Amino acid sequence: MKALDRVCLDKVDVRHMTKEELGRVGVRLINREEVILQCLNCAKTWEALLDSSGKLPASYWHCPAGCNL
Repeated sequence: MKALDRVCLDKVDVRHMTKEELGRVGVRLINREEVILQCLNCAKTWEALLDSSGKLPASYWHCPAGCNL
């Protein structure tokens, strides 16, 4: 994935992405309300914590194991 794509993805809310869009970056949305993601490569799960204004942090979609960097 190009750096430009990553910057654009950081501005997109995963809760509004389709299953196909999520699959292109290697993640699956397990829980839409709590924003729990799962890596399609290693099956690791993580929670993307919202900031005080309800926005997702930059790089929230990165697998903790580094699979989709």
